[in-house]
Amino acid sequence: MDKDLDFTGKTVLVTGSGRNIGKAIILEFAARGANVVINSRSNREEAEGVLREAEALGAKGIVVLGDAGQKETVGELKARAEEAFGRVDIYVANAARRLHKDFWDTTDEEWHCHLNQQLTGAWYLAKAFAPAMRDAGYGRIIHMNGPDGYHGGFTRVPHSTAKGGIRIFTKSLAEGLSEYGITVNDINPGVAETERDLTTHPQFADKDFIASMVKDIPIRRHTRPSEIAFACAFLASPRSAAITGSVIHLDGGKNMFG
Repeated sequence: MDKDLDFTGKTVLVTGSGRNIGKAIILEFAARGANVVINSRSNREEAEGVLREAEALGAKGIVVLGDAGQKETVGELKARAEEAFGRVDIYVANAARRLHKDFWDTTDEEWHCHLNQQLTGAWYLAKAFAPAMRDAGYGRIIHMNGPDGYHGGFTRVPHSTAKGGIRIFTKSLAEGLSEYGITVNDINPGVAETERDLTTHPQFADKDFIASMVKDIPIRRHTRPSEIAFACAFLASPRSAAITGSVIHLDGGKNMFG
């Protein structure tokens, strides 16, 4: 059974993989034999640290800096990955920025920036990598979603709208790509144990707020990045080939009631 989670010879690209969930996904696949393409918006030191950890696990990898919501960055990711490894077999659209402003204070520029960074970025990735997956008869596309994509959020309207759009984008791609051996799925991590920028998540500075959140989660804790990473490996495995257009909620049971 172990061979089903052996990705030797496959190449995995994860956007926003310099830390947190993205880093965990890179290391999960690196430990399972994959080549890895690491992307960070601007922190080269952080990304190269992830590369060193992946190499220590026996993986080959490259680092590509740039905003994954920009077509130019996706073009560079494609060119560099193909030069190093031939093609990308699996990608995880993980990069995201979260604005903490309510509707009244959010500007047009912020709206477009955050929609582009996630929803349009997912479009660029699909246009760049799906054709080679189709030609190979195999591919795995995973979009990192989140609670906002299902429930919305008045203090992060562009982010929530982008996540909701990604849910429909996933279903739309799955309908047309699955006949070519390409599955397309979402993961909703719920609230994960990650390092957070308190300028975009100011509520996480309040210990009482965190305690109240955990109390509302049936497993009484936040999701671990390693759990999210393993879910990505499962969705990328041959035995998950019948799962497409779906979402896995790794939120400790938070969404079981809708």
